[in-house]
Amino acid sequence: MTNETQNQTEETTQTSEDTNRPDYIVKQYRVTKVEDGWKTRKERIGAAWNGANGAISIRLAGTQIIEGDMHLFPSTEPSMD
Repeated sequence: MTNETQNQTEETTQTSEDTNRPDYIVKQYRVTKVEDGWKTRKERIGAAWNGANGAISIRLAGTQIIEGDMHLFPSTEPSMD
């Protein structure tokens, strides 16, 4: 592999990684009973991307049973918690 080919490959890889990063993280609030009352936490259930036609494409992780609302949070962190 020449240096020029290697540089092109690295640039393509970086571009692919940037375009595959989700625009939103999909979370759902979960409420559980604890000893002294109730605990609310946000659970990540998937990711979402802005489409070229203005739509938002949502991909859920695993098999989800959705009860209640889903919330989209802007994906600003590289770790995508």
